[in-house]
Amino acid sequence: MSAARSENPAEIQVKIITKDGALRRHTEDRYLYLSGELFSVQINTEIGAKKADRIFRVINKLGYGTYGTVWLVEDTKPPANAPSRWKAIKMHRRGTADTDLRVLKEFKRAVITPEKALAEYQVAIPYEQFPIKGGPGNKTTYTCSVLPLLGPRVDNEGLCSRDGNDHASRFACRQIAEALQKLHKMGIAHGDFRPANILYYLPHLDKLSQDEIMHVYGQPKALELKDPTPMREPDHLVFPATCDVEALREILARKNLDMGLVGQPGLQVPRATVIDMGAAWHQSWGPRCTLIPASYRAPECIIRQDGYTSICMGHTAFRDNTWESVDRRPDTDVLAEMEFFLGPIPVPYRSAWKERTEGKNTVFPSNPAHVGFLRYKALKDWRKMHRRDGARSPLHLMVSKSELPKEKADMFLDLLQGIFKWFPGQRMSLEDILKHPFLQVSDTGPEQVLGGNT
Repeated sequence: MSAARSENPAEIQVKIITKDGALRRHTEDRYLYLSGELFSVQINTEIGAKKADRIFRVINKLGYGTYGTVWLVEDTKPPANAPSRWKAIKMHRRGTADTDLRVLKEFKRAVITPEKALAEYQVAIPYEQFPIKGGPGNKTTYTCSVLPLLGPRVDNEGLCSRDGNDHASRFACRQIAEALQKLHKMGIAHGDFRPANILYYLPHLDKLSQDEIMHVYGQPKALELKDPTPMREPDHLVFPATCDVEALREILARKNLDMGLVGQPGLQVPRATVIDMGAAWHQSWGPRCTLIPASYRAPECIIRQDGYTSICMGHTAFRDNTWESVDRRPDTDVLAEMEFFLGPIPVPYRSAWKERTEGKNTVFPSNPAHVGFLRYKALKDWRKMHRRDGARSPLHLMVSKSELPKEKADMFLDLLQGIFKWFPGQRMSLEDILKHPFLQVSDTGPEQVLGGNT
């Protein structure tokens, strides 16, 4: 069994915020600690796996979600198969580690090690897992998963292509599709496939000192808790840190290292890597409920009442960057946005919606050619506004503003039109997506993966 200690003399200072209660929504719920669902972690805490004589020192917080919190840690005795000093630890919510363990067994059954999963399958699975005691009297057992430290989200603006170089973005899209295809070939559905769960693996993070890693991820910032309950709650709730790509690029440049170039032999190329298998399932387990927010779901997954998503593997709906809309956006708003891009919602979906409790009082136009969730005036105003600029549809207008050369813009539009369809059978398969001309890119191209000068 494991223990947690706080004995490291080189303590990291935490910036405490005391008055801005609005920031509370950017941390996990305090009640999860009071109820014993979450293990209380503090910056500078040392978490240890006694049997393996392993100690992990907590440096910062990387994120939180339905199934736990994730922390940036220093591995004080890294093993040969995972030599990096800097890692991530997922502190599982009490009783929720089962899915991760079952998915890990599927990888072991396929003889895929964590190193191979990261390098060839672009999926981060635990190097190791160990139990830890916590709560009043140390009577509650929690599970810790040790994972590779990754970089920012795949849609991070700091990684966008510069100077008209679109190769990096297209290569990332191809990597994402390939990672999903490999999971599906293993019979695994991710269950929460969206940008928040796709991060960049960046080479050379293991070369950074503590000062440098803190410069990249910043000083920990936290919200002070009023009257925290001893042995149950931390003194403060730490906000998730963000990876400063420009700071990392500058640090690596001083070391004569690079973040990775396409087409340059001997250099590691950043890889879009899938994380968080807490909502995943294998096809042999039967259908499961999904946690994916409505903004990322396919329409049939929004409209179905039971929430099961066995028919939704590999299909996602429209994305939205804001925290409010991703986590709390009403289904009707998402369906209205789909109508804006795809046209009126089909009759079968209207009928299915009416069967839902919240849809019983929905009144759809008698003419199925008229939009059901989107106000007709919105489309009418859009058409009037863009009558002169040659935009054939909202999707066409969105692509035309991407600054892609016309040939590539046409390919991109064709790809999107093949993916975004109302019915699953009408959409392109992953195999077709990977064959599409727009995604015929690789790491042997002439452009730089993460921007900069070519």
